[in-house]
Amino acid sequence: MPQRLYINRKRVKIIFMLQLNPGNIMKSKKARSEKMKMVNRIVALIFFTLCFIAVWGQKIKSVTPSQLDYRSSVQVDGDLSDWGDSLRFIYDKQLLQYEIANDDHNLYVAMRVRDGAQQMQALHQGFNFMINKEGKKKEGAAVTFPIPDRESLRSLAAKEEEEKPEDMRTGILSTVRAIYVSGLDDVVDGPISLENNYGIKTAVAIDSSDAICYEAVIPLQRLGIDHTIENKLAFNLKINGIVMRTVGGGMPANRYNRYGGYGYGYPYGYGAQLSRKEARQEPGVWVVLPLAKPN
Repeated sequence: MPQRLYINRKRVKIIFMLQLNPGNIMKSKKARSEKMKMVNRIVALIFFTLCFIAVWGQKIKSVTPSQLDYRSSVQVDGDLSDWGDSLRFIYDKQLLQYEIANDDHNLYVAMRVRDGAQQMQALHQGFNFMINKEGKKKEGAAVTFPIPDRESLRSLAAKEEEEKPEDMRTGILSTVRAIYVSGLDDVVDGPISLENNYGIKTAVAIDSSDAICYEAVIPLQRLGIDHTIENKLAFNLKINGIVMRTVGGGMPANRYNRYGGYGYGYPYGYGAQLSRKEARQEPGVWVVLPLAKPN
């Protein structure tokens, strides 16, 4: 009899516990639901914030200047702090930031590139700044810098690893001996000294954000114009390089199908166009603007 009573109490205890557990489970589910709602709100907030930043960034990139900036205190030393917090415009294809300015006597340009592959291309092939004084998107006066001396570059590459500079970019810059120019008034096309009497100066430096920064100044006199000119000028900016593209829509050419096919009935028979690789110069970005006037 006492044993039966003990069993009954145990059953009562078990039943009582089972009656409590569903409430606890419901509370636990409710708490988890509230937590999930909070997490979803945070994720949604982050998503919309990132979307806003992306759209805002795209709008910044799409802005184009209506005229050059008028600046009279640019020091061409590779330090772009003279240009404000950042360069306003970008050539998306090369991830190249840039800005152009002038005063009464000189034309100034600044470029910055952060991408590692584009940096190495710029250090080996040079930044290129071209000006067509007729305002047409075609060849004009150009300044290219830096172009490393090839013999010095080979000597640098041949050194033992422990003898090479810690940052190869500074090593490459140490091999630069000249500025390359073409189409300028009273200046022979080709290399000119870094310290020249033409008023042309260039500089490249690595800034605190690990970006390669370029600056140049070109006297308006070397372009055959002065600050009173009213017509627009066409400017082209780029990192020099070769662009490979595929032309034609048929089979790739090889020794078996040099005529575009294998004969009648084959999908690439007579008349099919061969595809091939074609090299061309990097086109760069064009900006057509008048000179800025002092305020």
